[in-house]
Amino acid sequence: MKVFLALMAALRSGEGRSCCLSMFVQFNWNSQRRAKPGGLWKWILLFVGFPLLELWLILKLGAVMGWGVTLWLILMTGVIGGTLAHRQGFATIQKIQQELGQGRMPAGTLFEGLLILVAGLVLITPGILTDSIGFCLLIPPIRKLICHRLVKKVGSKFQVPPGAPPASGARPAQNLDGDDVIDV
Repeated sequence: MKVFLALMAALRSGEGRSCCLSMFVQFNWNSQRRAKPGGLWKWILLFVGFPLLELWLILKLGAVMGWGVTLWLILMTGVIGGTLAHRQGFATIQKIQQELGQGRMPAGTLFEGLLILVAGLVLITPGILTDSIGFCLLIPPIRKLICHRLVKKVGSKFQVPPGAPPASGARPAQNLDGDDVIDV
């Protein structure tokens, strides 16, 4: 404990400064709040904890149902899930082309396509939880609900304030009569 406190005192280099003591915990020296976990914990849980949980579930399933059935189940969910994702992916591509042909921006359909791609990726990954997540993403009502939330979240970050000039720098035409022709 004394070594830790000495290290903390040595790292403290100024008032109001945030520094990263390690890859895992970020401290704010002026704050009375507890330390908040850094972003690395999320990645460690995703790439180490989640596969360990998947392995544990596969081992438990193998002990209960037998290894042959477990292996067959893992292989078949990958094949069936890949086929479903392939079909739904092509249908989504056709829908995107149709919306673009009608002059509409297919934002929701693009997010649906992204979720179908994610579903296909997690379905070919062996595991019980990943297969459950993948099959849930292939169910259209669930996928539409997630898409609606994604479009709402992403769309709120790209709002153009009223009265802002167009992004290309073009100015709207002023003082044009009905007979004016603009050649481009």
